[in-house]
Amino acid sequence: MARISWKEKKKNKEVLEEIGLKHTELLKTIKTRQLAYYGHILRHQSLQKSIMEGKINGKRQRGRKRKSWLGNIEETTTRRINECCEVALNREEWRRTIASNLWQETEQR
Repeated sequence: MARISWKEKKKNKEVLEEIGLKHTELLKTIKTRQLAYYGHILRHQSLQKSIMEGKINGKRQRGRKRKSWLGNIEETTTRRINECCEVALNREEWRRTIASNLWQETEQR
């Protein structure tokens, strides 16, 4: 975007100011795209859908559980993942969900 090298060691806040974005706008864009992509994956029979829905066999490593992509979807929408799956199958309803979720988020700030 602004061709800023990591070697310049600028803080994220400085980079966002140079670009002309606010931190909240960037987060909102990321969340919107993440939710839109989630809906896209669920509506198609693909390898990504199989991977996302599947479980990995074996033991988990020690330590804190990693935050999962589906966990982020639940957190962003404030719904359980099975509810999100049902809503995402209907494109129009999923778009309304994304829009209302982002509207609520900007209202809180």
